[in-house]
Amino acid sequence: MIQNKLKWLFFFLLVASACLWAAETTDAPEKVSKRELFLRARDALKTSLESGDTTRAREALDYLAANVAQGAPLTRFEEYLANMEAGRTQRGLDQYADMRRTVLDSTYNPNWDPRAATEDPLSHYLYRNLSPFDSAKADSLYARIQDSPEISDESKGLYRVLLCSELVFNRAGNRYYGGSRLAIYDTTNVQSFLTYAKDYVEKNPNTTYANIFKNQLIPYVEDVMKPFRDFHKNPFKHKYYRGDVSVFLGKWFGTTTGDVNDYLDVRMGSSFLLDLEMQFGRISLGFFYGWGLIHRFTYLYEQAGYFTEESHDEEVEDPFLGLTVGFTVFDSRFLKLQPFIGFGQDYFDNGWDDISSPTYVMGANADIRLFSTRPQGLYDVSYALVLRFKYIATFGKFTDDYWTDNYFKVDDSYINHVFSVSLGAMIW
Repeated sequence: MIQNKLKWLFFFLLVASACLWAAETTDAPEKVSKRELFLRARDALKTSLESGDTTRAREALDYLAANVAQGAPLTRFEEYLANMEAGRTQRGLDQYADMRRTVLDSTYNPNWDPRAATEDPLSHYLYRNLSPFDSAKADSLYARIQDSPEISDESKGLYRVLLCSELVFNRAGNRYYGGSRLAIYDTTNVQSFLTYAKDYVEKNPNTTYANIFKNQLIPYVEDVMKPFRDFHKNPFKHKYYRGDVSVFLGKWFGTTTGDVNDYLDVRMGSSFLLDLEMQFGRISLGFFYGWGLIHRFTYLYEQAGYFTEESHDEEVEDPFLGLTVGFTVFDSRFLKLQPFIGFGQDYFDNGWDDISSPTYVMGANADIRLFSTRPQGLYDVSYALVLRFKYIATFGKFTDDYWTDNYFKVDDSYINHVFSVSLGAMIW
């Protein structure tokens, strides 16, 4: 009986202890985490900036800046924007210039500690008027400090250059110009950047940023932009000696020279020439195929009696082809000159057996561009209608032998000469 009473007493003591602990916990002050304090500070900063309470905004901003090492979310760019809106314009300009220097100065590598970032109402508020960043946005930001008496002319000029540099060097796009770490993404505002940068250097020659502009950025930009300036002066100039793809169809006349003419009767039939070409820089790869010369094997009927004079009308035009490598020695708006060499094959199809001869090829092209579409940009493609005058010389050896009453052999060198006129289409 006593044991049951003791059990009930122990149970009531436990319940009483739990109630007292719950009451103490309810009355205890609330414990707030650092992250919650940081987020509250960001909310306070946004509210203060919106209401124009610069004193409270600076307190919240200073609290966040003092605790970035403890994880307070505040990026350097947010700090710059907040200082500008809280009336600390010079501090904001200095921070912005230091950030831009990491992009523009290849020798500058500050040992910055990483900072936490967060996307919240404050970040949306600070970035509200910056995207997309264009020349109108840059002009608007510069106008906010242009008439401020507290800001030096040096800082104003630097700010204008750096805002413009964002348009030139940091603008997102699918293509860029220049091959260094610093790329020019958009050429639209390059001239403004050069004007502002040169003006800043002239008025502030001994500053750190003047040295960066004078020794790094201005020469680099002018070097990259030279082809664009040349393009505006002469839109076709950049295409010379660069490359093209072309196809030609034409007619030609020619003959065969050499000792082989003692055994062959040569005349022109109807002619045809197909000419293909691809040019890379000054080097071009070409292919030609044609027919037209008729080589009658006179020794076959004069000495062997295989053919008669009447069979001459049934003889066919001999084809020829070749692969060439050319070099453009002169190129201009209307005229291109290009010698070439290569290898080929000549065919003689009017004998007892078909005969072919490997050949060395040499010659030259003279192209007259009759019409070309005007390029609208430095990397635009142009189309041209071209008249081509072509000379081809094929060096080969004609060899044939057979038995009649006596052994007879022809083994002589020759040169086929082709003079063609073709009309073609060119992409360049």
